[in-house]
Amino acid sequence: MKKNKLKFLSIIAIIFIALIVSRISYRSYIKYQDIVMTQQIKHLMTISKSIGRSLNLYIGEKEKALKILSDDLAHHMESSPEENHRDYILKAMETFYLNQDEEMANLNYMETKNRFFLSYPKGDFIVTGDDFYDEISYVKARKDSYIGFPYHDRYDTLSINIVEPVIIKSKLVGIIFGKIKLENMNELLLKPVKIGEFGYAVVKDSTGKILMHPSKGQVGDFVITSRKKKYPNLDYSGIASLFKKQLSQNDGFHIYHSYWWPQDTLVLTKKINVFSRIDFSSDFWIVSVVSSYDEITEPIKDYLYGSIFISIIIIVISSCIVFWIVRMIKNKEAYEMETNYLREINKSSEELRKKDAELHHRRKLETIGTLTGGIAHEFNNVLTPIMGHSEMLLRNLDPDLDNYEDAEAIYNSSKRAQEIIDQIRMFSGDKNIKIKYDIISVNKVLEDALKFSEFVLPSNMTIIKEIKENCGNIYANETQIHQVILNLCTNACNAMKNKQQGILKISLNISKYLEKEGQDENIHSGREYVKISFEDNGCGIEEDIVDKIFDPFFTKKLSDKSSGLGLSIVQGIVTKHGGMIKLSSKKNIGSRFEVYIPKAKKNETLDSIEPQSSDIKGKERVLIIDDDKNIAEMLKRGLNELGYSVSSIVECDEILRKFNYIKDHFDIIVTDLTMPEISGIQIAKKIKRNQSSVKTILITAYSDEPLEEYMKDKTLDDYLIKPVSAAQVSRSIRKIMDNKDT
Repeated sequence: MKKNKLKFLSIIAIIFIALIVSRISYRSYIKYQDIVMTQQIKHLMTISKSIGRSLNLYIGEKEKALKILSDDLAHHMESSPEENHRDYILKAMETFYLNQDEEMANLNYMETKNRFFLSYPKGDFIVTGDDFYDEISYVKARKDSYIGFPYHDRYDTLSINIVEPVIIKSKLVGIIFGKIKLENMNELLLKPVKIGEFGYAVVKDSTGKILMHPSKGQVGDFVITSRKKKYPNLDYSGIASLFKKQLSQNDGFHIYHSYWWPQDTLVLTKKINVFSRIDFSSDFWIVSVVSSYDEITEPIKDYLYGSIFISIIIIVISSCIVFWIVRMIKNKEAYEMETNYLREINKSSEELRKKDAELHHRRKLETIGTLTGGIAHEFNNVLTPIMGHSEMLLRNLDPDLDNYEDAEAIYNSSKRAQEIIDQIRMFSGDKNIKIKYDIISVNKVLEDALKFSEFVLPSNMTIIKEIKENCGNIYANETQIHQVILNLCTNACNAMKNKQQGILKISLNISKYLEKEGQDENIHSGREYVKISFEDNGCGIEEDIVDKIFDPFFTKKLSDKSSGLGLSIVQGIVTKHGGMIKLSSKKNIGSRFEVYIPKAKKNETLDSIEPQSSDIKGKERVLIIDDDKNIAEMLKRGLNELGYSVSSIVECDEILRKFNYIKDHFDIIVTDLTMPEISGIQIAKKIKRNQSSVKTILITAYSDEPLEEYMKDKTLDDYLIKPVSAAQVSRSIRKIMDNKDT
């Protein structure tokens, strides 16, 4: 009876383990599937956009070459008799054609006055006066180059024309036509692209006409109508939904069912299509990269089968362990043997658990970073009107009134809140943060930080201070220096928590130079530094981990109260301030951290603090764009008080409706980054593309965008991090408009 009961319990245990392992395997499979699919889509999008850039570059190079030919003809015709023009034009076209290595199919020249035509190769005309009326009319009207629509030439080859005017003294005297065969572009840029066994790249225009395709029989067909005529019994619903999506989006992907058209036998297959657009004149082309969905999911299935196989092995092993336990009840010697075996398994499982806990901890910190970024974004949006309105109150109130101090307290509190949020944004990884540095007294900042540290210090720990008076000033961010001191004090407390009497010795003095041995490349021997030392009698650090102590996430006390980021943050802050941190430690004796920060130079003392000039008024026409009405109204009112002519827009669709008015009636556009329907970057790009003289200033509470890169490519003239006030915006305007630093 007892034996049967043990067998029954064993079977129940095996079933329970099998269910747990199956659930873990399935969840891992789903997660892996999402990761693989996302990575593949990104890879295919990279290929699609790379092809698009190559097509643009290819046609752009031909357009530039024709422009050079046009300028050469114009120069010659202006300086030579008319009877010599034809021979020179033919010779120039021949030279151009040979230099292009047949990438330009043929050239034509049309003289606008007498309407005569020349061609190279001779007799190979691609146009007459009426064949390409729209292209000729465009060039005559605008006197600018033009890329024509795809057409079938007399050889039934799909081609496009690049049309270039020949202008002498602002007068159009001739037109050059250069024909490019799309099949040449297809062979050069698309045909080498292979995605798996069946995948390929294809290009079509906005009407759905196929311009480039690995199967020549598909070129020139329309993706749905032409194929329906050839294959009337096939299912085209998937292609229709794909084309509809391609017309409504600039780029994206779509999973659908279609056929491999280059194959002889057409079978409905699941595909993934990743696409992007390229613009040509008034039309656009769609560059698609097509891949087999099954080829992408095949590794995922292999992963699932592998997981199932491993699960079976785990279940078998678990079953063996259970049966071994049953046998150990009967046999003491076997029990002792199996106990040793299980001890080894338990050791391996513990190491695996620690690794899993560390991975979980890192993911939790990533989540916290994302959360803090979102919190900073929301707080900055809330702080903007508080800071802005309090600043306007200070500007308009008499300093002798009692209310002036109230408004000043609100403004100063909002500035302090901004500094705290900047620290949060640093933790969240915001690369666009502008840390504010000031000239501060190192004695004062150390004293303030130690007051807080002493307040939270455990009763069994004592701080001994050896602080030299008047150690001078440093050019630094006060909040970050506070953080360095508090983190090192906290680290020392953790090291001494098991001591009956812990002693933390903190000293401050001036170091005129550092010994060359072990000197950091960030340190200059000829400069004065303040040295802050933290020495404890704690547990010390083992020699094998001293080199890892400043690594992100490294910690020997992984828990909910320890992130493993404290010393990494300390080193990052000290390095950014032009200093270094040194560590010496002995196991069970204690540790000593020495922080070196350069003293402020005289020119920093005089010039490094941002001047708050009162000359911030202006008369320019300013448009505020922000979907937050409170922020838009505050900036509008504040800038109006400073003399600007200000309007505001809070509805995104109004920006698009009034765009032509906006670009012609404002000198400066101040726009928020994150808005529904259209972003601030998109607005800035559109403004610069249509009216480059209009200045653009971006304001944002939090951003992953590379704002400095947008400054370099002139998309933005400046950007400000919220909270912002009208005065800050005005200073930015004056810096841009007066072309000087403020």
